[in-house]
Amino acid sequence: MKKIAIVALSAVLVLALAGCDKKGGSSKAALAAAANGDYSKLKVQKDPSTKKAYDFGGIDVVIFDYWTGPEPAAPTNKAQEDQAAYRQYLMDTYNFTCKQIGDGWGEHPTEVANYCITGDDSEARIFIIDGRSAIPGYLQGLWADVSKVPGVDWKDKKWNKAVCSVLPGYTFSADAPEPRAALFFNKRILKDNGFDPDEPYNLQKDGKWSWETFEEMCAALTKDTDNDGVIDQYAMSSFNSEFIIPALLGNDTSLVKTDANGKYILNTDDKVMESLTWAMNMFDKYQLPANGGNWDYYKTGFTNGTAAFMADQQYQSNKGQMLQDMKDDWGMICWPSKEPGKAFTTNQDNMLVIPAFYSQEKVNKLMKIYDLWTDPVPGYDDDDAWKENFYSNFRDTRAVDETMAMMRENSKAFTEWLLPNFRDTYSQITWSWSDTPWETPQQGIERVGNALQGYLDDINNQ
Repeated sequence: MKKIAIVALSAVLVLALAGCDKKGGSSKAALAAAANGDYSKLKVQKDPSTKKAYDFGGIDVVIFDYWTGPEPAAPTNKAQEDQAAYRQYLMDTYNFTCKQIGDGWGEHPTEVANYCITGDDSEARIFIIDGRSAIPGYLQGLWADVSKVPGVDWKDKKWNKAVCSVLPGYTFSADAPEPRAALFFNKRILKDNGFDPDEPYNLQKDGKWSWETFEEMCAALTKDTDNDGVIDQYAMSSFNSEFIIPALLGNDTSLVKTDANGKYILNTDDKVMESLTWAMNMFDKYQLPANGGNWDYYKTGFTNGTAAFMADQQYQSNKGQMLQDMKDDWGMICWPSKEPGKAFTTNQDNMLVIPAFYSQEKVNKLMKIYDLWTDPVPGYDDDDAWKENFYSNFRDTRAVDETMAMMRENSKAFTEWLLPNFRDTYSQITWSWSDTPWETPQQGIERVGNALQGYLDDINNQ
């Protein structure tokens, strides 16, 4: 899913254009000509150190990922053809070449680490990495600090804020954030229980979506509909592993923090316990019980109309995924925070890094080349063009115009997924939640806490 989403969203982001004549930028006439494929009149960017147009000396740059293979992907539509033409203009104008190639997912972390440790200064690579490499590489000093590269405007809206915040100054990306954590809701159930079927959308739009309003709806939607003494309609049919991180982020906290020496330690402070207790109580009161079912029973519980809300990832709305054939109408909203008006999604986007063994001059060149390479293509001036890729996935437009738009602006990175072994274990804290919880969050942490801290110690000792 990650690879597909990145390719799609990259094309959308890179082809966005402000389309206006900025002070000191190209003239309107030049922009108009460029929109028709004539880039020759565009104003060239100048190197702050020389006051002359950038000249990168014919450097050959490789952006190295884990899916493209040994040859760059060929354009498949007019937009990508225009992108390729514009990038050729950039390469000709500023004297460099750049291509994106890669290896495979399994070998990628080793390839990145080996290259950055052994060093081959005859090449010029920018690596696309994921959570397997980010922190281990950072702790080994493998990534260059790019925060002060001259001529790069880090306030430009093209930069992925969540990725830039993972390891500030070291990780970067110009790809649009890929939404992750989401809440799906059943419109029929809401309507049958006296709610506006779009009530979650309305609360979100009005800045009232919060833990409190979410729980108020859940309390009203969990009931015995036929008065036989058995609850037969539940507010939630969710996956416990998809609940824990949004619960923590919604209270501005994390299971991991650093001590005075910069070492990672397990965080069990009051905010963590408050977040986990809230999440556990939501499962205890409103979750459809597993009753011995498989781990993914919650999916059927939502799609067959037994429960009103489902916590899962945004991609479940995509073509070919489980929600496409659901009989009842459904919608999608962001995750609520404890405080109203702070709805969000989680972020697990790929990150880009530059090897630290390169000279500062080379780092500056590579960072500026990537900055140019990801600039918008003249003529593609619709800031909402990305929406067209998503409308057909949903039953309404509000999921895209409101929720997806909000997700792109409020995408939160989190440390837990970046930590080897830790990321595969922390959700065990919630293992009892699918049925009546048989342990408190404190007991859950006590059960797996030593293992979690052990994984953090392994990272600290690298």
